[in-house]
Amino acid sequence: MAQRRALIHAVLGGVAAIALALGGATAAGAVEGDPTIDPGATTGEVIATTDDIAAAPLDLDADPLEGDAAPLEGAADDATLSDAAPAPAVVEDAPALAPAPALTPALMPPPALMPPPALMPPPALIPPPPPAPQGTGTISGTVTREDNGAPISGVSVSVSGRAWVTPTALTDENGDYTLRGLADDSYVVSFWAGGGTDLMREHWDGVTDSSAATPVVIAGGASVADIDASLSTGGAIEGIVTREQDGSAVAGATVSALSDNNEIVASTQADGSGEYHLGGLPGGSYRLYFGSPDPDLAWEFWDDAYGWDAATLITIVEKQTVTNVDAALERVGYISGTVTKTADGSPVNASVTVSGIDRDMRFAFVGSDGSFRVAVAPGTYLVSFDAFDSGLLDEYWDDAAVPEDATSVVVAAGDDVTGVDAQLDAAATIAGTVTMASSEDREMLVEAWDGSERVGYVIADRQTGAYTLNIPAGTYILKASAIFYNDSPTTARPQFYDGVETAELATPVTAVASTTVDGIDFTLVPITEPEPEPEPEPELTVSIASTRAGGDIDVSGTGFTPGATIAFELRSTPVALGTLTADANGALTGTFRIPANTPPGAHTLVALNAQSEVVASVALQVTQAPAPEAPIAAVPTTTAAGAGAGAVAARGDTLANTGADVPAFASMMAAGLLFAGLLLVRRRRVRS
Repeated sequence: MAQRRALIHAVLGGVAAIALALGGATAAGAVEGDPTIDPGATTGEVIATTDDIAAAPLDLDADPLEGDAAPLEGAADDATLSDAAPAPAVVEDAPALAPAPALTPALMPPPALMPPPALMPPPALIPPPPPAPQGTGTISGTVTREDNGAPISGVSVSVSGRAWVTPTALTDENGDYTLRGLADDSYVVSFWAGGGTDLMREHWDGVTDSSAATPVVIAGGASVADIDASLSTGGAIEGIVTREQDGSAVAGATVSALSDNNEIVASTQADGSGEYHLGGLPGGSYRLYFGSPDPDLAWEFWDDAYGWDAATLITIVEKQTVTNVDAALERVGYISGTVTKTADGSPVNASVTVSGIDRDMRFAFVGSDGSFRVAVAPGTYLVSFDAFDSGLLDEYWDDAAVPEDATSVVVAAGDDVTGVDAQLDAAATIAGTVTMASSEDREMLVEAWDGSERVGYVIADRQTGAYTLNIPAGTYILKASAIFYNDSPTTARPQFYDGVETAELATPVTAVASTTVDGIDFTLVPITEPEPEPEPEPELTVSIASTRAGGDIDVSGTGFTPGATIAFELRSTPVALGTLTADANGALTGTFRIPANTPPGAHTLVALNAQSEVVASVALQVTQAPAPEAPIAAVPTTTAAGAGAGAVAARGDTLANTGADVPAFASMMAAGLLFAGLLLVRRRRVRS
């Protein structure tokens, strides 16, 4: 809870500073005659809104502007939305701090320029806001209509720079303006014709998104001229704002369209019949926020939503008018009680946080008499109490240390739930120092454990390592650890008190209420992990660097993904040879036949993964295949009678006609038999 308390204190402190700054802006705007400012608006109890973080672990990376709301699609130039029957909404006792008439877009500091809440000190430490830097620089120009070039009077021209409060000006009857007293800085210049027109708000140079604006630089007190704007018409949203209780009109209701970065793109007020026309909207999606000048009516998003994330988006196509976007504002309920010290019943300087599901969180300061009263939409809430006195323990209602044990408060429309009181106990304090020889981006965390339950924690000072941990009285195991950021390779082993590595060996620390146990120190040792060994690159080898076409070649490889099937090709003209599968060590081996028709020359054997990407290759020289054996010419033989007797193949040659091979001994046998036959025939002839 310590870190949540620090955040709550910071946000409340920021609200106080912003309220002071915006109060000055409001007064200045009123002098300029801004028609959207209500000079009679007053500020009551300071209440701010944010996302619901009280009942969940703090997420420092969360974007509070992210939402899952579905857009409302529209296709025609005049689209109609179903009539809204809005449900309970949240209303503050301080309407001047909500997007109300007193906070016009031209006077509100852009969200990107507001300091992060976690960097703000508690209210007691906040100095008065510094005055806006004064200088001699000026920015001037002319504002006209895009459709006919006519000058526009009464356009509010504002700038945003490093200062929260900066000069504003209104264009005259010629559309001219001059911003004076500008210090050297880089400014975004914004032009807003007000809620009574269909002209879109614009930022120089000709964009509707402030993040895309071209800054105007003032250097050396220079005057920059010709910062002109040509405003064009946009889309619009129309509807009626009524009371849920009786359906009567809410005259003067404020209707604002908020962009994804929580910037008011356009704002207007309902007329006496509750009807409004909100024009000047660029194409896009918006959250519509309805507020009432009656503090007993809830502020809400369309439709029937009371938190940023729960709001339904309305999508505007260029120059489209969406109608029947109505709101029926519910009566608020109240949660009230007192915050005192358990020891003597005296009032406590504290803040009260009210959070509910799909509800923007509400903060309130406790009065000097210890009392508080918070206006909320009908719903179910958790209430927590955060003392500015570090010697007191924070708690949830009713007397719970964690949200899981808290008692919910149910509020109906018009209810005033009283008796939500808190008596804060004195804290036991443990203090010391965490030392670590490292300048890397990190945090040092100190935790107090009671068995398996963490009862408290605190982040030690980054520079000095000092910490102060407030927890209930008891006996605890203290643990220190380091959290490194930015993908740092450095780590540190956690350490338990007193200098041991496990909770079983730790020395317990007993803390007594209203006392401090000091000297609970830790020394963490940073460990820089070695850079991981790079994964081996696949490699191929072949049994011989040169082979003839038609021959076989042995292939082996290492560094492949275990179990992967690798395809092999012979290139440049790809010829598939086959596949091999890597074993558990990423190795593979096999034999491929080089096609007999492969042209001789230099080739490349490549290995391909499952995505047909070359992961390894090896050079291979291919020589020409041997020529086929040539045929042997026929040798004529002469018989005893001198006649040709066919063809007998010489040894080692082929038969001329059949191409059949004739062994040498067969040729000799044939000749011998032929000679013997001739002799036999001759002898028979002689005898006869």
